[in-house]
Amino acid sequence: MTGEELPLEAAVPDPLESLGLRRILRSASGLSGASLVGSALAVGAGFFAAHWLGPVHYGDGQFVLLIYRYATLIRSGVFEGSVRSFIDHLSRDEDGEARRAQNVGVSVELIVSALPGIVIAIVGVFLGSGVRQLGFFIAPVAVVASSGGTFLSTLWSARRRFDVVGKVAFAQATLGPVLLIGFVATIGTAGIFLAPVVTSVVTALTYFAFRPPLGLRRSFDADLARSFLGVGFPLGLLAEVYWAYRLVGSTSVALATKAATFGLYSFAAAPVAVATSAIGGIQAVLLPNIWRELSRGATGPIWSRHAERITLTLAVIAGATAGLGQAGFAPLVGAFLPSFQPSIRLFDILALTILLLPIATVPSLVLDSKRVNRQRRHLSIWTVALLVNVGANIFVLRMGWGAQAVAANDVWIQFAVAIVIFETAASYIWTDDPGLRFRLYAKLAGVIAVAVVGTILLDTNAAQLTSGRLDVTGILLRCGAAGVVWAAMGLILLGPGLRGIGRG
Repeated sequence: MTGEELPLEAAVPDPLESLGLRRILRSASGLSGASLVGSALAVGAGFFAAHWLGPVHYGDGQFVLLIYRYATLIRSGVFEGSVRSFIDHLSRDEDGEARRAQNVGVSVELIVSALPGIVIAIVGVFLGSGVRQLGFFIAPVAVVASSGGTFLSTLWSARRRFDVVGKVAFAQATLGPVLLIGFVATIGTAGIFLAPVVTSVVTALTYFAFRPPLGLRRSFDADLARSFLGVGFPLGLLAEVYWAYRLVGSTSVALATKAATFGLYSFAAAPVAVATSAIGGIQAVLLPNIWRELSRGATGPIWSRHAERITLTLAVIAGATAGLGQAGFAPLVGAFLPSFQPSIRLFDILALTILLLPIATVPSLVLDSKRVNRQRRHLSIWTVALLVNVGANIFVLRMGWGAQAVAANDVWIQFAVAIVIFETAASYIWTDDPGLRFRLYAKLAGVIAVAVVGTILLDTNAAQLTSGRLDVTGILLRCGAAGVVWAAMGLILLGPGLRGIGRG
């Protein structure tokens, strides 16, 4: 080595710059604060809507929302490819190229996103009159507004303007539940899907009030779009497959059971979706920061330690959220929504996915980064998971095991997916010390084991509540058991692996 050469670790930019936990949590505080407010309001509004409508009508409204969610999954991948290029250009201060990438991505993808909404509206012509037909007719507006809001949020986040995203998220978190209560109270079942549509339109327009503007312009550069398509198609398809995987449980129940059963399942799944969305505030901050640092060459033990700390912090937050949800859901349903009591056991099972979904965030982002460029392998993992989940759900429903078995499939398959994603990305994170990887695995395995045991214990309690025999003592025992599980998770995770957690 000559006198001018530097060791590899010294030559690589220090990931502490944007991956310090204090910096990440501070950046995510606005998003997380909005998510916490939104979570409380959304769950409360959902309870009111379910109380007024009952399982059957609630299920009808949720069916339309389910169709909307599938429609928003249809992407070409041009936007995803443009965002990865956008972040890469910004990391090298190439503002003009970054803006060009953004404009091509948004212009092309907005047209693509409108197509499934139009198809749904055409299908609505052949439906009998009723609430579902109304929902299908307004699908084009619903899908474009939802997709457009997502594009704008992603672009502001990519600029690391999390203050803007946090403010809009807070407005959305406040407006959505208010509209849901107002619409359901005045027009009934249609309010279930009209409230999110109006909320999406208003909040998407709100992004244009902030300065400096994004500089969005129509741009249909065919050559650039094709280059983004080549990179982004796996990323776009990955998003589609991932969300189809997330929705496969609800879809299976919707197609194979009665409307009332689907109403119960979707009611149990709604708080889980809210909780994972709340944790998504941190994930939104991680994406541009991790991709930026990887573009700058982050590697070595410093990078490995940050990856571990971020993963364990997400597990602490997600585990606490799952424990609090399991503690509070049953008493609230028992007190205010007796017709929805069968959903308690469903929620207790599905709550485990609140813990399992976020823990693979870091390795997932690593695989999708421009530097590692393993998005096709990442896509194959989720594709297999989707197919396995579909097959498992068909099997349990044909065996007559019902919606609870479908919920259990979501849990064990997600556990397997997390393991595979970690192992696939391991060589890009723990390059120097594989022992760190196994220490992290041991901690996560301990947390998952504690969560599963706690859920089994709560299941007996849920059976008592479903049969109408749960008294105040039973409620206190349930909350106490969930609290013990939460504390055990913290003791397992907040150990040596998180020394120095607040640095950066």
